[in-house]
Amino acid sequence: MKLQDVTLFRGSEHALLSEVVDSRAVLLIILRHSGCPLCREHLVVTEGMLAEIPADRCQVVGICQGDGAEALALEQELELSFPVYADPEAAMYRELDMPHGSWWQVTLGPMLRQPLKAIKRMRDVRRPGRDVRQLGGVVLLSAAMQPLYRYVQRDSGDLPGDDEVLAAVAAHCS
Repeated sequence: MKLQDVTLFRGSEHALLSEVVDSRAVLLIILRHSGCPLCREHLVVTEGMLAEIPADRCQVVGICQGDGAEALALEQELELSFPVYADPEAAMYRELDMPHGSWWQVTLGPMLRQPLKAIKRMRDVRRPGRDVRQLGGVVLLSAAMQPLYRYVQRDSGDLPGDDEVLAAVAAHCS
């Protein structure tokens, strides 16, 4: 399967990634799963960065495991102005080589490294996605589906800095 042929779901609608991406580059915020509190937080942080992303040259899309109803509910609950799509078959994760973490990487490791943050985030844990060991990240694709920037989580508590993501967008979308 090619990346552009991955089928994504949002509510009761579905579309190929090539239909979701228009003539602009696309910044994909790839969640571990829709119940991950850090992933949910990352979507909100990305919403706050939208003013610094040139909308005429780069679109933003969230990707989660699960189904279209979960994706749309996540988008609406967090009041996001960019769409969130579900990849129930994890095809995009495979096409972008998003790895699976060990149990240590997705549970105890991040909790022991930053226990206070972990305790705070655990209050917002939701029903996990289909594959709780799936790691996420951030990928910037050209309109032709070529990776321009890729950040893959080392564990469930790892995300790129806002400055790093904005620098990648500025370098490739200006």
